[in-house]
Amino acid sequence: MFLKAVDKLLEGTTWQCERFEAVGNEVDEDGQPRIETLELWRRDPVECIRELLGNPAFCEVMRYAPEKLYADPQGQERMYGEMWTGDWWWRLQSLLPEGATIAPVILASDKTTLSRFSGDKSAWPVYLSIGNIEKSTRRKPSMRATVLLGYIPVSKLECFSQKSRRKLEGFRLYHECMRALLEPLVKAGRDGVEMVCADGRLRHIHPILAAYIADHPEQCLVTCCQENFCPKCPVSPNERGEPKEGPLKNVDDVDSVLQAAVGGERRKEFEVLGLRPVQPFWSGLPHSDIFSCITPDILHQLHKGVFKDHMVSWATKCADEGSAEIDRRFRTMTRHPDLRHFKKGISLVSQWTGTEYKNMEKVFLSVIAGATETAVVRPVRAILDFIYYAHFKLHTDKSLVKMRQAWLEFHHSKDVFVVRGIRSDFNIPKVHSMEHYVASIRLLGTADGYSTEGPERLHIDFAKHAYDASNKQLSYTEQMTVWLNRQDAVFRFDAYLAWSGLMQESFSADDSETARRDAEAPGEQPLPCTSRSARAEHGDSKRYGYAIADKPARAHEAVAFLIQQHSAIDFAWCLNEYLIRLATPRAADPAAASLVRNRHLPIHDLTRLPVFHRFDILLPRVRQVTSSPILDTIHASPARPARETKPAVPAKFSTVLVDEAPGGRRTKFSAGEPLKNLRVAQVRAVFQLPTSHQNGAGASSEPLAYVEWFNRLQVYDQTVGMYSVARSTRQSRRNASIIPITTIARTCHLVPVFGHAVDPRWTPETALESAPRFFVNPYVRHHDFVLFRLLGDEARTPHSS
Repeated sequence: MFLKAVDKLLEGTTWQCERFEAVGNEVDEDGQPRIETLELWRRDPVECIRELLGNPAFCEVMRYAPEKLYADPQGQERMYGEMWTGDWWWRLQSLLPEGATIAPVILASDKTTLSRFSGDKSAWPVYLSIGNIEKSTRRKPSMRATVLLGYIPVSKLECFSQKSRRKLEGFRLYHECMRALLEPLVKAGRDGVEMVCADGRLRHIHPILAAYIADHPEQCLVTCCQENFCPKCPVSPNERGEPKEGPLKNVDDVDSVLQAAVGGERRKEFEVLGLRPVQPFWSGLPHSDIFSCITPDILHQLHKGVFKDHMVSWATKCADEGSAEIDRRFRTMTRHPDLRHFKKGISLVSQWTGTEYKNMEKVFLSVIAGATETAVVRPVRAILDFIYYAHFKLHTDKSLVKMRQAWLEFHHSKDVFVVRGIRSDFNIPKVHSMEHYVASIRLLGTADGYSTEGPERLHIDFAKHAYDASNKQLSYTEQMTVWLNRQDAVFRFDAYLAWSGLMQESFSADDSETARRDAEAPGEQPLPCTSRSARAEHGDSKRYGYAIADKPARAHEAVAFLIQQHSAIDFAWCLNEYLIRLATPRAADPAAASLVRNRHLPIHDLTRLPVFHRFDILLPRVRQVTSSPILDTIHASPARPARETKPAVPAKFSTVLVDEAPGGRRTKFSAGEPLKNLRVAQVRAVFQLPTSHQNGAGASSEPLAYVEWFNRLQVYDQTVGMYSVARSTRQSRRNASIIPITTIARTCHLVPVFGHAVDPRWTPETALESAPRFFVNPYVRHHDFVLFRLLGDEARTPHSS
């Protein structure tokens, strides 16, 4: 009954099934060629684009014309972010008639397995979105800004006898299906189609293929080349290891060579470019250049390929004690809330995901430093810098120059792996792919808008869940489309009710589930939906610069407990000095200070204070990283012993950057001196003064922190590109102070300078206490990378006149 009601709801673009016949060279029992019938399930791309453009939910996040953004008032430094800020849209707009509006079509495809434990069921979804919609919206599955266009049939093509022939016919089948999928775009892209847009205006839309998101094997499949060739440029496989920037393949020339090859004529260029005799689906698509459409793939090319498969392997082989020493350093690594701890090292990890790659990148440079010669450290740093620049959500001409410099630095320093006998050449497709990143960003916007993590996440909704709803028999694809139709109809009706105001909250929307799905999407995520973060976003942080619990973790804690359990050795002395400093004018003489000391009851071991174990601050918005505030949590909690079934909890005393400038924490970075007045400290305790010590001493009820200082940021290691610090001492004791928590700017991650070999006595809990010196890690968050690497390097580099 319920399904009948759902089937009466308004549906979206309808599904159609188109059948293809593969006539093989194998014969059946009657001596006839075996024929395999394949089904392509598809939807009209023009109608899908019509729905996306006309969706009122996207009204505030949609653009209809290209824009040029500048970082300076003079308009000299371009900024690149969304697709409409790139050069592709500007170039194409000049070729179309006046009044034409471009809908840049973004396609993505990726084959995925449907069977869980047994079976060989697979699906090959093709997804579609448009560059008119902001990339942050496209990345969120709950927004439905990326839609399923069709399912390409998956078959072993056993009607063909030879494996090589099956492979070739599989390539041809893919292009035949894609041609059928995109056929409506030919006329629509050439002549245009009138569509009502989200703002209510009627526009003449030209949907034109602009980007194709895929991993390397599928990129080669799309561009009809062999996998040991570059899918974008004509470089020879034996020349990919050197930095040779050149033009992309010419789409008309390649199309001509492919057409001749399909007709039986093999030109010289066919072998030079490593092509396959396939009729390409993109032949005839108006204004489309498939080679410029191929976008960077950060996940497979950089995280998995260049970093994990190559750089980690090479650098580990260069380490004096190999993987054993590298594992010891990962096991000893100090902790940070944004860092995963590899408690068994990295050599025993059997299944890697994007999360593991990224967490390894955060500390790998400081791990490898000291374990091998400095010549090995330089290419590692260059690769990490390139990866972090590639993740920027907004680039400027300057940051793109730095990204290119990192790429060149890797090539200038990579020969150390040849000298050490680890590599003989660098003709590696994923290493070569780095060459095209800067040009692609200038053309289509930043690479985070084209991550393959997005399509892989969509497989859950559009493939795996749909398959689970089927009976998993031969007609499972048809059943998947029926289930998806119903899901789409419910979503539309739900959205209508929300838009009309008939329901405050939709009946099918589960807020926690929606937040979970969006959190799994790539990119920086909004603040978590908790009362603490909500207070940080809208309440306390705007008034005070922090958000802290209404009630302390321990309301009446003795100073003696802080000294013992928090290791706040000089707490009483520091707090007395702090109170005297507040109550005594700067120009007062020692006699006046003595009078104040005697007038107010001093802090002693039995004094009781309200103590907090954590508080939150908001990091300033950084355009290269996120347009939303990022929540940063500072911990000051002692260790808790094991209790019955509950394991022991180690102590958490955050290391932070304190702003020593008058006025406390800054709300934004200073481009000229981003690190000025910032000093590293470790928070040992967060507390409030007792009421009896507030007004009389001139103090307020604002929370305070007991911190132990490190040296100022003065020693900079040029090889690893990090500041190194050591604990500051005063009269052979750790230098400590009481400070308002409003002066704490952010957490930071300190990594022990391991040297040639890690001290076997160190653990993640003791390294911060035992190590004599530390690196300030610029890779723990992209936010830190902007501060220490992008802005910090600019401040250290003298500007040429």
